[in-house]
Formats: sequence, structure tokens, C-alpha cells
Amino acid sequence: MSIWTGIETEFNAIVADARSIPEKLAALVDLHGKAQSLSSIESTVTSIIEDAAKATADKVTEIMTAVGKL
Repeated sequence: MSIWTGIETEFNAIVADARSIPEKLAALVDLHGKAQSLSSIESTVTSIIEDAAKATADKVTEIMTAVGKL
């Protein structure tokens, strides 16, 4: 399952559940924040990968730093 499929699944679950409208809106705002963060990380990782001037080891280090694993 891709990250975006997971977000779509979570969105559909929020819409379909029995919570009140304010609770659903709060959950959707949180989901929106997650999606924005993932979008930012996606563009950062893409630019790192496409940088032909960097060595592969440097790219790996930068990617791991960008996703918070280093």
C-alpha cells in the first residue's frame, strides 16, 4: 500500500465513522497536516535523488536525515 493510498483510506474512514462533525473536522485537519508533511518530504527526497552531482552515499545520508531516521 502506498503512502497516498493509506491517507485516502484514512480519509474515507473518517468520513464514514460515527463521530460528530467537529471530531471529524479535527481528524481531517490532522490528516491534512500529515499529507502536507509527506508532500514536503516527497519533494525533498526527489530533489536529492535527481542531484547528479552528489555521490550515492551522500544521497542516502541526506534522505535518511530528511525522513528523520538519522
